[in-house]
Amino acid sequence: MHVTRSGTPTGGGPALRTVSALLALMLAGSAAACSSSKSSSSASSSASASASASASASASASASASASASSASASAGAANSVPADPAAAKTEITTNWEKFFDPNTPIPDKAKLLQGGDVLLPALQGFSQDPRVGQVQAKVSDVGFIDAASATVTYSLSLQGNVVEPSATGQAVLDNGTWKVSRSTLCGLLTQAAGASGTPIPGCS
Repeated sequence: MHVTRSGTPTGGGPALRTVSALLALMLAGSAAACSSSKSSSSASSSASASASASASASASASASASASASSASASAGAANSVPADPAAAKTEITTNWEKFFDPNTPIPDKAKLLQGGDVLLPALQGFSQDPRVGQVQAKVSDVGFIDAASATVTYSLSLQGNVVEPSATGQAVLDNGTWKVSRSTLCGLLTQAAGASGTPIPGCS
């Protein structure tokens, strides 16, 4: 769910630089118009003070522009950190997550709810023969969005109706317009199920 930040101005906009240049020219002309050394010195001091004030104003304006641009960029990033309709997305994630772990859901349908399901189909078919897999169900308790296309899912796992893991976490991803169980989540569970045998899991290596 990665935000690309636009560059922020560091030297002020073209208009600001033009105004600063005009002010500098006006100050230089005023200093040259004074005939006496005393007047010239006084005008020069005044010009220096005015130039310093102008430079300070320019720097302040530039800093304000940079801050505004950074704020706008941050706001844009925050706006893209969740789906357009978070409530609908949470409902879909919850429904698809629990359906994926439902023993009554056919394997081909499970594959459609899994990221890379076509690649992991052999693994799903192989582990479906384990009677324990057919007794496992999941219940989603919380969905937290990482960005507009991924979310952390907190859920419980039960075996034969008894909760064996009350607060497991996994990741849901938006894949081709559908919220699915991530490949990393399933592979992690299958790796745990395989135990210390070290048997390679098709699609997870």
